[in-house]
Amino acid sequence: MQEEGTSSSTESADSGRFQVNRRRFLAVGGGAATAAFLAACGSGSGGSGATSAAATTSAPASSAAAATSASAAPSSAASSVASSAVSSAVSSAAASASTTTVSVAPADLVVWASTAMIPNDSSPLSQAGKDYAAKFGGSVTFQGFAASDLTNKITTALAGGSGPDAVLFDSSAVAQFAAAQQIVDITSKFAGIKDQFFPGNVEAAQYKGKQFAVPFDISNVALFWNKAMFAKAGIAAPPTTWDDLLSAAKEMTGGDNYGYMLGASGYGSFLFWPWLWQNGGAIANADNTEITVNSAEGLEAWDFYANLYLKENVVPPTFLTVTQSWDQFVTPFMQGKCAMMPIGSWGIAPLKAGNPGLEYGVAPLPKKKQAASVLGGNALAVTTASKNPDSAYNLLQWLMSADQEKVVEGYQRIPARLDVVDSEYAKSDPARQTFVQQAPDGKARPSIPNWGDIEWGVMATAWDNVIHKKKSPEDALNDAATAATAKLKG
Repeated sequence: MQEEGTSSSTESADSGRFQVNRRRFLAVGGGAATAAFLAACGSGSGGSGATSAAATTSAPASSAAAATSASAAPSSAASSVASSAVSSAVSSAAASASTTTVSVAPADLVVWASTAMIPNDSSPLSQAGKDYAAKFGGSVTFQGFAASDLTNKITTALAGGSGPDAVLFDSSAVAQFAAAQQIVDITSKFAGIKDQFFPGNVEAAQYKGKQFAVPFDISNVALFWNKAMFAKAGIAAPPTTWDDLLSAAKEMTGGDNYGYMLGASGYGSFLFWPWLWQNGGAIANADNTEITVNSAEGLEAWDFYANLYLKENVVPPTFLTVTQSWDQFVTPFMQGKCAMMPIGSWGIAPLKAGNPGLEYGVAPLPKKKQAASVLGGNALAVTTASKNPDSAYNLLQWLMSADQEKVVEGYQRIPARLDVVDSEYAKSDPARQTFVQQAPDGKARPSIPNWGDIEWGVMATAWDNVIHKKKSPEDALNDAATAATAKLKG
């Protein structure tokens, strides 16, 4: 994914301010909104709750109007429950904030990451490594590899008994590395700081209930909308429901212009997940032994999603070629030819570079039964090849402490720590604030070792069969559920 940028042309819906102290995570004024936010984050559901507070101004869920209503103070009963949740979270965070590292012997550590994170020796992480070595002794070397080859590089090296002390990688690969016993179980060590991070990102870094990585950054998918196209169509605000989205997309489709952007192949399957969850569906059953995308809720969501192209014709035909990169996906919106597109914060930088004058906003995704977005982000893990696992974990914990949030921010990304909510960094850019406050609605994809084979294999093929009109939406999804379940069972 591309790094997030900032843009003065972006805006999010105006929601209630979440008053949380940036470093100490102590509640100050505006406690009702804070309590509501933290209650949503602390539900333990991985951000799947559909509470109105959770759906304020963030990525994929509601829109400007929904965000405004979400900022209203909760009822006295809800306030009582939320206040209790906030007190617990604040106490836990404050207690652990002062113990971000342990006493360990100096060690020479090597960390692997993608070249997006380590393009050179001057990257934020490279500098952080030097700072850590100056404080704790030893040395820290960050090495970058092509993102497309990173997972294979890590897997091959660790399988041979060599490799780095720690790795920074997309959290969707946690299950793969954990199942292969290539990263270390850090459950007991992480317990003391667990409550400092967004629950969805904590869950995404787990496998079979055990913690295997420390969340690094957060991302989710929101709705980017073209202000000029909306104004020309006489539409005052971004849509808040599926029906509103379809109506707006149809209104802005005509000539060379289209209303909504989709992707092909794995991009199409990845962007389907919010629709599934918003309609009350699930990717898999509770123990991940059966793929359930073809439930009644799933079929309804898949049909609506597919018909944006098949029947409603509100999608630019060029979406069929979006198979290789997000740059392909962004192009119609960047050119002012598509009114809306669902994408994460990584979509901001190419827009800023390719069309800096484009007037656009960023709003939560429209919802149906509940608010939901697909959660993304990177995570840090200690490898089983490390000869200094305690020192490696100390580095990871130090990197993700409150005082080092500048490291993640140096990449124009959003730290996975809860105290980013009220930070100046989050508030300084309306689009970024949308993604931050959307976090409670983010849901992690299942912790399945061969997840890539399902999302970018089985489901991608099913989606392509639909958009290329080889199978009906219903047949394609039913076949995909059967094939994916077979993969789970080996």
